[in-house]
Amino acid sequence: MSLATLIREDLARTDPAMAVIKAVGPNLVVALLMDGPQLAARWPGRYATVLAEDPGSAVLSFTCAALVDRSNWLEAKPARSIGLWRDAGGTTQEIGLPPGSLGVLLTLQSARKHQNTLDNRSDHSLSRQLTLRTVVPLFIANRPAWL
Repeated sequence: MSLATLIREDLARTDPAMAVIKAVGPNLVVALLMDGPQLAARWPGRYATVLAEDPGSAVLSFTCAALVDRSNWLEAKPARSIGLWRDAGGTTQEIGLPPGSLGVLLTLQSARKHQNTLDNRSDHSLSRQLTLRTVVPLFIANRPAWL
């Protein structure tokens, strides 16, 4: 299994990061963004789709809750989505942060995936494919006043 991280605009840039990402073909790409809500219809969702299709990586983009709240300040229907998951199977899921929670715990499942090369050589199902199983909001009992 392999993991790659992208910071801010690297998710949207085609050069130089994307050439390396596509050559490595990581199982998971984590993109740390300074952005508003992570919605499937916004730009992180579009670029995550590209990586999920070629090279077939699962993509997790995250931003901080403060920037999401700032973006939602004037919205009639604010979306408190701090993360976006997209996998090679085509599943897209927005990861919300409920009011009062301080984070989320994600559970991923790794499954075997059979692949063949163009000349029909098998990898004997040694490849892995990640899927998002659960998203659990995290709360603190007796939350300190400074939080």
